[in-house]
Amino acid sequence: MKNNSQGIANIIIPNVTIVLMPGLDGSGVLFRPLLERLPPEIVPQVITYPATEPMGYAALLPMVMSALPKSGPFAVLGESFSGPLALMIAAQRPSGLCGVILCGTFVRNPLGPRWGWLRHLVTPALFRWHSHLAEAKALLGGYGTPELRRLLREALSQVSPRVLAHRVREVLRVDVRAELQQCPVPVLDIRGTRDNVVRSHNAREVRLLRPDVQTADLVAPHLILQTQPEATARTISEFARKVRV
Repeated sequence: MKNNSQGIANIIIPNVTIVLMPGLDGSGVLFRPLLERLPPEIVPQVITYPATEPMGYAALLPMVMSALPKSGPFAVLGESFSGPLALMIAAQRPSGLCGVILCGTFVRNPLGPRWGWLRHLVTPALFRWHSHLAEAKALLGGYGTPELRRLLREALSQVSPRVLAHRVREVLRVDVRAELQQCPVPVLDIRGTRDNVVRSHNAREVRLLRPDVQTADLVAPHLILQTQPEATARTISEFARKVRV
């Protein structure tokens, strides 16, 4: 895919791999806007998850671990659903890992610990209409261009309602606070200030648990990488330059 380094041309770093782990759709399709803007010094590796087989964090962890780069420095980026998985990977201390990037994500139930019971109500039937989520203001806010809506529609059309429901149930019961506190590498936390899906109390919790976390708050809805690809590409590149081993 063509890289466009406009706006970050002055950031020159040796090659470092960024392992990109997707949000709830698991397809990796939604990384396209970011990939088009990463500079050539960043080598992206997109991880995808099975679209028809329900797999929770515990099952996804060994699958992703086996796909990590075998040489050279790399950072892992966990978008939304994948944030906890990024921290689980860091807890395994894989060789070459130099940083963790959290993007619009959480370390436990993003609705709050009192709402864990909702997982019992999450069924595939709730996602029969998932194609209509492409119009959801909560995901795209005022940035819902036709191109982004098509991209979101494409991503969601690839995953079954049964898998979406399973992933949401996983989100509602996950807890990686300890993994965040014990993370052995620097952490970057990217947030959208207009995120109405993973609300601001999640950012406060991350930054309270890990006071040394590097932060980047961008004017964006939940889909930060998609609606602010230039700014996030620059932020990720700067972080990679600092943490490369």
